[in-house]
Amino acid sequence: MNFLVTGAAGFIGARTSKLLLDKNFNVTGIDNLNDYYDVKIKNYRLSLLKPNELFKFYNTDIENKQNLEEIFYENKIDVVINLAARAGVRYSLKNPFIYASTNYIGSLNLLDFMRRYNIKKYIMASTSSIYAGSEMPFKESSSVNKPISPYAASKKAAELIAYTYSHQFNLDVTVLRYFTVYGP
Repeated sequence: MNFLVTGAAGFIGARTSKLLLDKNFNVTGIDNLNDYYDVKIKNYRLSLLKPNELFKFYNTDIENKQNLEEIFYENKIDVVINLAARAGVRYSLKNPFIYASTNYIGSLNLLDFMRRYNIKKYIMASTSSIYAGSEMPFKESSSVNKPISPYAASKKAAELIAYTYSHQFNLDVTVLRYFTVYGP
């Protein structure tokens, strides 16, 4: 199987890519290597993945439709794992447009290329931030229709467009609402 992993140089994306490579799957990784946190860490993670002949990396953004067109055309992709995102509640209050662009438009781009290339499995990272304002303890069935940050709203919008594409184009969509992720 061939996996497209976006955010491949990120904490979760690099680990996901490694686990897939360890099972001898082909992994096409995408990351824009932005400077939200130290790019040296991202490059280090990539240096661990790049020696594997099953790994192919593209330094691009999921907002770049022209580059995505080339990636989807050149690679036989079976599953898209979208871990690329602008994260962080505080910064989203200062620059909400970049969150809408990456988290919503980037997700929409991926879903539309999946539709065009007949790829049926989509896994996306969402966030526990969409539960903010909900009654605790949180449950999957809790209402998440009142996001209180641009970050949460952008991730909720990404979930909604994934739901729409699932319904309209018979995509198998899995949404993971991560809480605080940590580890080695």
